[in-house]
Amino acid sequence: MTQQGFEDYLYAVYGHRNGTAKSYITAIRIIDELFAINDEFALKGRSVTSIDDKALLSRIVKFVYEQQKLCINGEDSFFKNVNPAQVSYPQKRFCSAAVNQLQKYQVYDKEEEMASAIVATAKSGKSVSAKLTELFEIKEGKDKKAEVKVRLGQDYFRKMVLANYGGKCCVTGLNVPQILRASHIVAWKDDKKNRLNPENGLCLSATYDAAFDKHLISFDDDYRMIVSKEIKDYYTTEVVKEYFDKFEGLPISAPVKFMPNKKLLERHRELMNI
Repeated sequence: MTQQGFEDYLYAVYGHRNGTAKSYITAIRIIDELFAINDEFALKGRSVTSIDDKALLSRIVKFVYEQQKLCINGEDSFFKNVNPAQVSYPQKRFCSAAVNQLQKYQVYDKEEEMASAIVATAKSGKSVSAKLTELFEIKEGKDKKAEVKVRLGQDYFRKMVLANYGGKCCVTGLNVPQILRASHIVAWKDDKKNRLNPENGLCLSATYDAAFDKHLISFDDDYRMIVSKEIKDYYTTEVVKEYFDKFEGLPISAPVKFMPNKKLLERHRELMNI
């Protein structure tokens, strides 16, 4: 992991206008400065953003949370040496929130690395089946082990796609994770080699995921929304206008790294009634 990578991740998730990303970046710098004074975890001057050891980062997250709680209660803590002008960061829990986000980035960073390998393999013209087997040992069949591996693969795809779109619906910007879906452009069952390809995924909120799955909406080569004839038949209602009419012709929000594959989108559009 790198500090710049983490900062880019925060701005992708929270945007540049929102002060949250900047606050978390400052909180991490405060933590780094305090570890330089009290090297509790033998970091030897390394930033916490450089830690690849998952167990070590988990211990640091727990430590920061516990010490922050002491600080809030006015007790002696790791944060006793914080700059008085920055004492609000632990007191307002920005420090624990920042290292929690760092933990999420650690997972995202590893998944992005894996996703890059999948995309590179696909672009080379080679089958990605070997890569999928290597990652999840996905095999055809209905036995329990196969079902578990498929679920793991689908869970990985969801995490990867949501991270790629900054945890926001690419149509509306909605950022409530419980109602976000990782929508396959070409369905899981219809294209084995692209099942886990991040270029075969869109982050959509539940309504748009359902419409996309039923080919009621799609996107053109410039990633602008196309609305089917079936939906347009209902444009007289205000609700349909609000959900679909106002987004027709508008481009999706660009992902962090992997743009939707245009050939896969073309295959999706072929099943639409435009």
